[in-house]
Amino acid sequence: MEYPSDARTMIRRGFADALPIIIGYVPMGAAYGILARQSSMEFFPAVFMSLVVFAGASQFIAVGLLSGGATALEVVGATLFINLRHILMSASLSPYFQKAPRKALPFVAWGVTDETFAISIGRYPAGEGDYRYALALHYTAYVSWVSGTVLGAMAGSLVPPALQSSLEFSLYAMFAGLVVLQVTDRFHLTVVFFSAAAATLFSFFMEGTWPVIIAAVLGATLGLALESLMGKPGKEKAGS
Repeated sequence: MEYPSDARTMIRRGFADALPIIIGYVPMGAAYGILARQSSMEFFPAVFMSLVVFAGASQFIAVGLLSGGATALEVVGATLFINLRHILMSASLSPYFQKAPRKALPFVAWGVTDETFAISIGRYPAGEGDYRYALALHYTAYVSWVSGTVLGAMAGSLVPPALQSSLEFSLYAMFAGLVVLQVTDRFHLTVVFFSAAAATLFSFFMEGTWPVIIAAVLGATLGLALESLMGKPGKEKAGS
């Protein structure tokens, strides 16, 4: 895939696509910052974790484990398993960055989250995104997450418990909305329902994030199988 010469178009598109993520990341980052401070974490470590980790679910779990007296090895192990899904997401994105500058790839890869993946995966097959688009999208989301963390860490214990609960729900609501936006035909709808049903079924037998990871693998496999059998527009563009 040849990248358009108009970098401004790609960058502006990345900024525009980041807007719904910002709406979710700022309150969710604030919820993390509040939780971190209430768990006896100082302001700088709480913000520093967002600066270097940039993974909401992992940060919430890490704070909970640390406040519960877990060892560093236990925290690293738990967050590693939680983030295994990013391997699947990055693998599915890799065909669209074959001609991107090598020096840009680590920065693009580091910014992949559930939300940036969900909102950008529809752009690449149509040739509407490249590494410049990804950088604009990923790091606008990153700034909003860190900004939310700063606000939450500054607020500390001033936020009422009822509001804290609503902030914690915002990320899930945002991600559900992003998924709905990507469902444009029966092909997507089939994969979404299958993955949701699989995750629900496995949740009765497994704990933690394993139901989501396994459902993601099975859903991706189903999507690949359906794509091979039925064909999907834009598939050729990924490797051209």
